[in-house]
Amino acid sequence: MRRLGLLLAAFALLLAGCGGTTSPSSGGADFVPASVPLFVAINTDLDSSQWHTVNELANKFPDKQKAIDSFKQQLTKSGLDWEEDVKPALGPELDLVMLDFNHPDEIVALTQPKNQGAFEGAVRKGNAADPSNKVVYKQFHGWTVISENLAAIDAFTQASDSAKRTLSEDKTFAGAMDKAGDGIFRAYVNGPQVMAAARKFGGADAGPYFKKLGTLDWLLMTLRAKSDGIAWDTTVHGTPGTAFKNVAVNGLDGSLEKLVPKDALLYLAFHGSKGMFDGLGGNPILQQFGAKGLDKAFRQLGTILEGENALYVRAARGKSVPDVTFIASPRSGVDGAAVLDRILERYAKELGARSHRTTIAGVPARVIGAGPIAARYANVKGKLIVSDLPAGIVFAKNGGKSLTDSQEYKDATSGVPDSPQVVLYFDIHSTIPVINRFGGARIPAEVARNLEPLRSAVEYAVSRSHEFQITFFLRIK
Repeated sequence: MRRLGLLLAAFALLLAGCGGTTSPSSGGADFVPASVPLFVAINTDLDSSQWHTVNELANKFPDKQKAIDSFKQQLTKSGLDWEEDVKPALGPELDLVMLDFNHPDEIVALTQPKNQGAFEGAVRKGNAADPSNKVVYKQFHGWTVISENLAAIDAFTQASDSAKRTLSEDKTFAGAMDKAGDGIFRAYVNGPQVMAAARKFGGADAGPYFKKLGTLDWLLMTLRAKSDGIAWDTTVHGTPGTAFKNVAVNGLDGSLEKLVPKDALLYLAFHGSKGMFDGLGGNPILQQFGAKGLDKAFRQLGTILEGENALYVRAARGKSVPDVTFIASPRSGVDGAAVLDRILERYAKELGARSHRTTIAGVPARVIGAGPIAARYANVKGKLIVSDLPAGIVFAKNGGKSLTDSQEYKDATSGVPDSPQVVLYFDIHSTIPVINRFGGARIPAEVARNLEPLRSAVEYAVSRSHEFQITFFLRIK
């Protein structure tokens, strides 16, 4: 599908120059067999509200037109012109269908061109420009079915005609797509088909392992444009098996944000669970990487990470290395620094170093290593603080302007629901000057000016009944 891939990449940017108010459907699902493992719906409606929003976001980048011109040149190399050939041929939606995981190259595209004559002309020009990668098509149920070979089209039409149920008639598909809502790109993956393919690939010996994983009903991916950025959602729906018995669903309460400096460039928060590392030392896969005999160390480490934990990175004033600090909430009654002492002492020979005691900000602390390659750790206010610089422990002890005071952080996380399982925040805007300072070479001006609108990125995970969702949001201003 190389030719189709080029066209998709090209109009994805070119559509950003248009706008309107309508929203996409999934009409192709009316005759796509419910058994297909993959169905993708791409909004190609030039008048849709999604592409209007994309256009507004794209206007914030100074080299938008330069990028559009570059894509038009790529189209020209394929013998096509955007205004005369591609734009008139677009319909409201382009659907991609994979019939079988065993034949991943047999993918068909479904569309209803606005101008069938323009579509056919575009195909002729493209095929003439590159005869070795011709695109073929057939009419089917009022739609145009496109592929790189007629065999794939014939396989699709035969499967459609003999299907007992179509995707639009499938309650599982309908429920998943309802969750997707409006979007530029929506991809539905058939869970049972994925599990069947995985079991086949793994062989008979893998059967018991997959049984422990549980069931997978469906996986859904959605890309949507919002007024202040781009969001990518990935939702997994199913029932966890016994392999996840030690994975407790604990939400974050945000209590560690006050221990993170306001100028943190990166912040990661996650919640541990009781017994989260139990049995890891006996895992045959991990044993191949030296985990054999580490059961006790893993269990001890698990008691340190049982509560809410965080990692942050910030630029340290007057230092050639960043401040990288980890904050852990040990199990009630557990002395985090003492546990870490025992683990490091047990493996001192392998590490080639032992920790020694010191005092930082009036707090008893330990240091292992020397110079820029050193780690410091201490118990501060019931938390275990581990940092490469004293500043991490100093801030935890003395406090100061924290992440909760950062307007950028507030704006980036405004859409994060209560009690997420994981939060990852990256301050893009403030990181660029730091890269220029530490990187030894400045970012080229043409790149820097197009990075300027990128403010921050946040990724978070939430768990609901039989459902796990990961959302990534890129904030543009």
